[in-house]
Amino acid sequence: MPLKPVIQVGNVAIYDLLGSGDTQRIEKMLGLYAKLFPQYQHYVPRMRRRAQFGNEHRKGHIVHYWLVEVDGQPAALRTFRYVSERHCGLAHALAVDPSFREVEVGDHRLAVFIIYECLNQVIQDAKQRGDMPVYGIVNEVEPHRLMEHYMRNGLVQLPLRYVEPIFPPEAEGRSCGEELAGIRYSPMHIGFLPNPEVNVEKYSHELICEFAKAFLVDHYGLPEQHPAVLEVLETIDP
Repeated sequence: MPLKPVIQVGNVAIYDLLGSGDTQRIEKMLGLYAKLFPQYQHYVPRMRRRAQFGNEHRKGHIVHYWLVEVDGQPAALRTFRYVSERHCGLAHALAVDPSFREVEVGDHRLAVFIIYECLNQVIQDAKQRGDMPVYGIVNEVEPHRLMEHYMRNGLVQLPLRYVEPIFPPEAEGRSCGEELAGIRYSPMHIGFLPNPEVNVEKYSHELICEFAKAFLVDHYGLPEQHPAVLEVLETIDP
């Protein structure tokens, strides 16, 4: 049976690919990823393996790999997840092919449309599990001009000095300790898109810590006492 889009607005269709078996679209998404994120090309084999499993392969996480098509052509990708324990979504890769960056969906450019659809998805993920409402979706953002653009479109920049762990290319026989030792760290901004159904009056120290741990511990798998985790948490005002 042909894969149906999870979202369709006019000539824009979004497909959720994990566990879909739609090899053609998975390879189109991975091709876009390699093209638009050349510095992360070594993640493609991991992503291809992950695409074989369903959204809830990992307990407490609902993961999404989205391919966005415009008039049937691969135009953008988005990878993100809902983390039940932290009551938030995590936005990972977002990229729009340059030839589609001027596409508008309703009142928004394609990239902003995708961001808000991701928020809607994690809100629904929490509701379907019967969890408490999500606070919103947390985004790694680089560079600064992109953070400024997102802030004009509703994101809040969180006050911490965050780093993204970048894992080395895979190597057979490497131990977990060797893997952790090979990580390099890239400074990133953290943007937060709040759930309009939840009134968060203040982004407290505890809440920002939860958001940082959702990325560093839950997603990237760093130990809670890892120096990189502790250093990031120490930059959050008490």
